[in-house]
Amino acid sequence: MIILILMLTVLALGVVLAVIVSRVNVPGVEDAVQPHSFPGLADGITNAQSVREVRLDVAVRGYRMDQVDGVLQRLAEELSMRDAEIARLRQEDRDGDL
Repeated sequence: MIILILMLTVLALGVVLAVIVSRVNVPGVEDAVQPHSFPGLADGITNAQSVREVRLDVAVRGYRMDQVDGVLQRLAEELSMRDAEIARLRQEDRDGDL
């Protein structure tokens, strides 16, 4: 019986401490991310700096998949457009050399 009371006391103390720690601002620890705080990539042409500034929300098992998929899709589209533009410019350069 004493062991049960001791276990319940330790458990209750753990719950109380967890609640207190979750409410206190700890130096060096960022604030918790709120759901759907991800603003996405800025409008316009994406450059290296805007990709470096992307901060995705952290979910239970990593990053939010819908946000990661959106960023990767946007980057893939822009890379495809840039590849097409580079190919067009190279073709114009070859045609101009003839």
